[in-house]
Amino acid sequence: MELKNYWPRYIQELVEFQQIARAEQPEFEQAAHDVRKAAYDFFLVSLTEYGCSRWEKIMGISVEPSCTLQDRRDRILLKYLDHTPYTYRTLLKYLNTVSKDVTVNLDNDAYSLFIRIALEGHNQRDTLLAVLRQMIPANLVLQTQIKIPQQVTHLQPIAVVGMKQITIHRHMGVV
Repeated sequence: MELKNYWPRYIQELVEFQQIARAEQPEFEQAAHDVRKAAYDFFLVSLTEYGCSRWEKIMGISVEPSCTLQDRRDRILLKYLDHTPYTYRTLLKYLNTVSKDVTVNLDNDAYSLFIRIALEGHNQRDTLLAVLRQMIPANLVLQTQIKIPQQVTHLQPIAVVGMKQITIHRHMGVV
């Protein structure tokens, strides 16, 4: 949409205002783009680069250069969902929020907690383990089994023109 379309018709026809509209059009388009994009920063699952950097600053999360935008969103979400007090029920609620494929076994007599969970990536795993270390009481042994699905890539077969067998013989000399 052009900026001059927002002006009254009698101003749109003036040459000076047409020049002003042409000069201000890039800033107008950028502002309109920023306003449309702002809605993505209202929700943690759809944060933009700008939204991620704001939340990371607020939460004190350091950014690793290898993190993708989705990794950063996951780390922010995991940190955001971290609530006190830490009870068993809170732990189950938290883990079910992180993943739908979760199994938790608490052995009170052996002071051990076993968690089997499916996650989306290694960065999400690292963040989850950091939160669990903080969440789980120090007298419990935490055991985890984390399933991270990987994509199967199909490689094109390579045509082999010819093969040569090389045999290496070792000679042992007697001194």
